[in-house]
Amino acid sequence: MSDPANVFFRVVKRIRESIALYPVLIPAVYFVIAMLVFAFESTSIAAPLREKLPPGLVDADNSREILGTLITGIISLTVFSFSMVMVVLNGAAARLSPRVLPGLVSDTRNQVILGIYLGSIVYYLLMIGAINKNDPASVPALGLLLALLFGMLCMALFVVFIRSVSQSIQVDWILSQLYNSASANLDKRRRRIAGVADIPDTTDWWCLPSARPGYLREVNERRLGKMLRKRDLIAVIQVEPGFFLIEGHPLIKFSEPLSDEEANEALDCFDFHDNEFAGANVSYGMRQISEIAVKAISPAINDPGTAMRAVNLIGVLLKRLGGVPPFDAGCMDEGRPRLFYPQMAMQRLLQSVIAPIRIYGGHDPQVLITLLQCLKNALHGNPNEAQLQALHGEIDALREDADAKVENPRDRRAVNEVLDRLKKLNDKAPVVAPLPIDLEHQPQAGT
Repeated sequence: MSDPANVFFRVVKRIRESIALYPVLIPAVYFVIAMLVFAFESTSIAAPLREKLPPGLVDADNSREILGTLITGIISLTVFSFSMVMVVLNGAAARLSPRVLPGLVSDTRNQVILGIYLGSIVYYLLMIGAINKNDPASVPALGLLLALLFGMLCMALFVVFIRSVSQSIQVDWILSQLYNSASANLDKRRRRIAGVADIPDTTDWWCLPSARPGYLREVNERRLGKMLRKRDLIAVIQVEPGFFLIEGHPLIKFSEPLSDEEANEALDCFDFHDNEFAGANVSYGMRQISEIAVKAISPAINDPGTAMRAVNLIGVLLKRLGGVPPFDAGCMDEGRPRLFYPQMAMQRLLQSVIAPIRIYGGHDPQVLITLLQCLKNALHGNPNEAQLQALHGEIDALREDADAKVENPRDRRAVNEVLDRLKKLNDKAPVVAPLPIDLEHQPQAGT
């Protein structure tokens, strides 16, 4: 049976990624506000305040008409807003990549606005239900004044919502969000592994296999770290976050063997899911950027400018990854990590991020040139020996694709200019031969 702490951990993760989080919580707050208003209206303090309000707020018929108008208007805004969200999600999936949908769905700003709409409707319904036209004292005048303020707030938020939705369908904004998220995750990873020399050698360690299939999403470090500190153990997860496992696949290794009870407790700390969504993984963010670039290159979209912008952002991230070892740390115990996560090595990262753009955009010389410049920027970082070899290998692959797919002599010269600039780097420069140019097939001037 799962530990309640781990069940709570997984439930919180699912709820936070749901579009229904704030649209459920905020109406509950409005319900509480309505109850407090009714309680305040029944006190002796409310009577003097009611006399100072405009006459229209204490008349039963007028109050019902105001609340009915507000309900109708806010329902219209809510329906329109939900429709706009669906249109945005459809457009993003068709033009960009389905993988960006979880990020758009979990946008806190839009969820809060929709929650305020629904909360206002709940509040208005409770107010209108309390009015008895045969009893003028039943009119919640102060509550009606608050309802007018809520209505004006909804109109202001509608303007904010329109701006937010129009912004979220812009590919540049989505790319910037992905880049900022990946960059922030990389900074956190740098801070966590600062002072850690290398990942421990786990050759002779005790291995615990996975008990269920799915994508590895998160680890309840608080619960797992408690067990590691209790036994004075060190653990190394065998796959990076977002990896798809099957039953029996090596999941985690411990410095000492565990009992059956401890093994079940450790397995319960892992969160698996049918959908891949590892938001805290920099490589996953880079893959999302790469998928947007590939979609932009496709004949259906035909937007090489977006692809080149995406490649430039990938180049910045590759440069910042220079010298960063391919692992992460967690379960800190007085500054000492007890849990290690492997991260995607540079060679695999280039294969999953750069190779698809190179394959699908190899016919476009501008895309190839941008890819070469991207790798050139990565060389300007501080890559270690393994990263340097991976970057050189990808540059060789780009050169081979350019030689096979770029036929125009002028385009081949442009590629050669970038290759020549690569040679002028310091000792990080790869040895790449220029593309041969067939002068016999070069177009003559005036023809």
